[in-house]
Amino acid sequence: HPLVYFWLLPAYVSWYAMLPAQTEGKMFSEPLARLVFWLFLLLSTPVGFHHQYTDPGIPQAWKFVHATITYSLAFPSLLTAFTVVASLEVGARVRGGKGYFGWIRRLNWGNPSFTAQNLAMILFAFGDISGITNASYNLNLAVHNTMWVPGHFHLTLGSAVTLTFMGIAYWLVPKLTGRNLFAPWLALAQAWTWFVGMLLMSNALHLLGLHTGAPRRSMLGSAPYATPEWNPYLMESAAGVLVLTVSGILFFVVIIGTLFNRKLTVPVR
Repeated sequence: HPLVYFWLLPAYVSWYAMLPAQTEGKMFSEPLARLVFWLFLLLSTPVGFHHQYTDPGIPQAWKFVHATITYSLAFPSLLTAFTVVASLEVGARVRGGKGYFGWIRRLNWGNPSFTAQNLAMILFAFGDISGITNASYNLNLAVHNTMWVPGHFHLTLGSAVTLTFMGIAYWLVPKLTGRNLFAPWLALAQAWTWFVGMLLMSNALHLLGLHTGAPRRSMLGSAPYATPEWNPYLMESAAGVLVLTVSGILFFVVIIGTLFNRKLTVPVR
């Protein structure tokens, strides 16, 4: 789990710093942001036993400590959700957004870097919810070492981290090369297809583990103990993987196209 946050914290930095700037906003509360990063440093570094509640050799007291720490991590995550969303609302209202939810339409959805990172945050919210399930000793018994767990970390690493890094690349590569982003509409399509593909795949993996108990670390399509009950979820997961594959190809097309783009104008923020 410390390794997870080694990847995740740079994404958090971008959500706090880059996203408000890309929608003409500003950070809603800098003290809250500082508090969040201190809490992550204190709480995320030692945590990890919530995936090992049924493993032998780990004292019950340590399992209790890690359950408590894991639940506590929900607090900085909620603070992040509040602070970042409030920061985006400030910018959206500067751009003419009105009403309780109408401001969402005024966010900078036409910017592939912004859209990719915003969609990554939405997927991460679902990952946090399944993470709370992992933290509960009783609920964890139902999903321990099942396909629920890959469903969970594909929403954290495969979405919050990967899609955010893709969004950062859509800003950083043009910034470093001085070349315009190649086919911004294609980059937008890439962000949305990754979002849809990950929703399909992670939803299928969660349900596969929860409803059928299908184990992780196994070849699900050829396992001798596979049952017909697995098939609908496997088909949904395969559909998600197909969409993700197309999305991954689109990402490399955009980045390579940017590197060879002849337009050398200053990239849009």
